[in-house]
Amino acid sequence: MKLTTQYILPALACATRIAEAAKAHVYTYDPRSSTTAARQHSGNDLSPVTARLVLAQRAGVEDYHQSDLLRQEVIAAINDFGRRTPLFAGEDAGKNNAFILLEGVTESIPFFKESSARHSFGIAPAPNSAASRGLFTDLAKQADPSIVASDDDVLQHLSSKSTAQSKGNVFHLSKSVEDLLALWEQYEKEGSFAITAIITPADAESSRNEGKFQWGTYEMPNAQSLLRKRQRLPSEAPLSITDEFNPAASPKEEPVSTFQSNNTTPLRGILPACFTSESACESATRNCTGHGKCSLKYHDADQLGPGGQTGLDCWSCQCTKPKSEAGKKTTVWGGPACQKKDVSVEFWLIALFTVGLVGLISFAVGTIWEMGSQELPSVIGAGVSGPTARK
Repeated sequence: MKLTTQYILPALACATRIAEAAKAHVYTYDPRSSTTAARQHSGNDLSPVTARLVLAQRAGVEDYHQSDLLRQEVIAAINDFGRRTPLFAGEDAGKNNAFILLEGVTESIPFFKESSARHSFGIAPAPNSAASRGLFTDLAKQADPSIVASDDDVLQHLSSKSTAQSKGNVFHLSKSVEDLLALWEQYEKEGSFAITAIITPADAESSRNEGKFQWGTYEMPNAQSLLRKRQRLPSEAPLSITDEFNPAASPKEEPVSTFQSNNTTPLRGILPACFTSESACESATRNCTGHGKCSLKYHDADQLGPGGQTGLDCWSCQCTKPKSEAGKKTTVWGGPACQKKDVSVEFWLIALFTVGLVGLISFAVGTIWEMGSQELPSVIGAGVSGPTARK
């Protein structure tokens, strides 16, 4: 028994260390926010998609990541680790965000455990370096849509920064632990920055697949979105106080749907059988075209994930059977977006009626043909003589 214990304990410790080394770590600091929830859940592991949405919320660019924001685990993670902005804060209150990326570190850093104001969560399984750099670059471009440079140029610019800024969003690619800690201390002493440090391990053999452990899908800014934002700004003007009082007419109350759309054109193309989230399903199928609802069909758990929590979800439309106004006829809908009407009953009625009609006509023609092919009896011509000639 002693011999078995001597082998099991080191094996468990080694397995724990390997699993810990395969995770990425995110450390956060918020200068003026309640840290009770983050302190209780500090150290938890999040999936890459959930972690991406937390990072997007802390960077203030969650508008580009709307597809998965309605998931329950995402909302809980943002409540625990997201940045909290005061209700009556100014316009620049949520713009002082410092993001630091450090790659190739597997050992824990004791500095982040010295203060209770610093919190952390893990990302398991950790995406590879290419995916992490791509997300970091995209967050910087989403925070500043005026950036039009390539990803390589943006990364080179972010790695060249070595001093702290006084305000605004800051993204920095650190080259060492010392560089990261120096920037962290500068921003923490400044007292007005929400700091987020992303520390990723070295790529393992299982994480080199580009499409296996990615951060998910999201949108990127374009020139049209910049133009729309510029056009909205001049429309905001301070209100002037007038002596006259004109009561405004109250608009008619209409039911509001999260995915309500005025587009009534039919869905074209081949729709996928599965969607990654409920919001993506409702958006792509126009809320199942009003003939059903999106539901979780199954969850494909990842064997390498912690407790099978990570993996892919399959959301699809579950069609309902609405009744007509008379209450007698039931319409059945089908298809990936419940956009196809089931006409099998009408088809079989027409098919059976056609087959019966063809059979009846064939029977009538065959009967007449059979009657016409019979020989006439000889009795019909007996005793009948032709006309006689007159003299």
